Amino acid sequence: MSANDIPQALPRLDWGSKEYKDAPLSCLKKLAESGPVALTDLGYAILNRDEARPVLRADLPISLYHIPEAASPYLAERTKHPLLVRHGQEHTELRSMLTRVLRSRVIEALRPRIREIFVGLLKPVLARGEGDLVAELFHPYPAMVLAPMLGLPEADINQVSEWVSISARWTNIFNPPETLNDIEKAWRALEAYLLNLLSKRRNDPAMDVFSELIREMEGHDELEIVGIAMELTRAGMDTTRRQLACTMNALLENPREWERLSADPSLAPQVVEEGMRYASITHAVARQALDDIEIGGLPAKPGTVFTVMAMTANRDPKATPDPERFDAARSPCPHLTFGFGSHACVGAPLARMEMVEAFTELARSVERMELLGPIDRTDVSTGLVPTGLPVRLYAKQ
Repeated sequence: MSANDIPQALPRLDWGSKEYKDAPLSCLKKLAESGPVALTDLGYAILNRDEARPVLRADLPISLYHIPEAASPYLAERTKHPLLVRHGQEHTELRSMLTRVLRSRVIEALRPRIREIFVGLLKPVLARGEGDLVAELFHPYPAMVLAPMLGLPEADINQVSEWVSISARWTNIFNPPETLNDIEKAWRALEAYLLNLLSKRRNDPAMDVFSELIREMEGHDELEIVGIAMELTRAGMDTTRRQLACTMNALLENPREWERLSADPSLAPQVVEEGMRYASITHAVARQALDDIEIGGLPAKPGTVFTVMAMTANRDPKATPDPERFDAARSPCPHLTFGFGSHACVGAPLARMEMVEAFTELARSVERMELLGPIDRTDVSTGLVPTGLPVRLYAKQ
């Protein structure tokens, strides 16, 4: 079978269909009934865990949507070569550098301060007995953790966080064209801010991640250094806050599992992993073929995209017993939310720590919670994340 012999008899997934956009999980589960693979307009959609493994092990670039030049020449240039698209030796070297910058022992030393930050955010919400968990806890929390690590002044955290939130929307393939102006404006502002910080840190390095990044990337172009810093900033702030919201929403929808966590806060690590499996913000993880290849028996020509549908692979009954149930004590809890293989998330230890500390403190402090209103969500391409979680909290006595 040649690379041009892509099996056309497979079922098809239409990314733009109403069925997928409105109810992606049920849409994908229906496709999976016909087999583990479907066709898309870009290549393949992989629907279970066994078929996902060889795809994610392959040393190929992640295929990411980038802004068309006709829509925004500036964003088209900036989104051509993000870190996630790198592969081979270049990617290995950059990944090794980032691993050194984000050393686990350094991150572990931050645990008491991370806990203190979350407790400080939670106290006024507990005192009132109600609040929006997204706006008041999960949105500011990762920014307050990451900003000092990057060496950002405390006074700048809210502004940088806002730029991060807006500029991160570039990955939404369903963005209306009129939103690109706001995305570009925020991107330019964040880039200019970090270029200015880079200039200061070159002359006066500090004990922070940005200073270490400058040292590690000596000889690299300033825009490349700032580009990596921007990706770290967006990943460290935006993805963690979104996963916190999705996991909390799953707990609110499964109150008996919240009761288990509240009764035993030591379950927080399992809850974090189960949240990433059951309510992952990572709906799809892709790899793009560079040559005529075959992966897992699937032929591909250059440009073919293998898209692992993590939301169904995470619920593969062959990998996880009773996968449709949220289980606060599930162990082991396999999932693909942090990626897999050479592109596994470098910042996973920090994200895990932040989420574990958050759910530990919530469980220690809150007996039960009640939703106070309907939940709005983001688009499917950005994880169907709750944009607000208004609740009434009943504190433990």
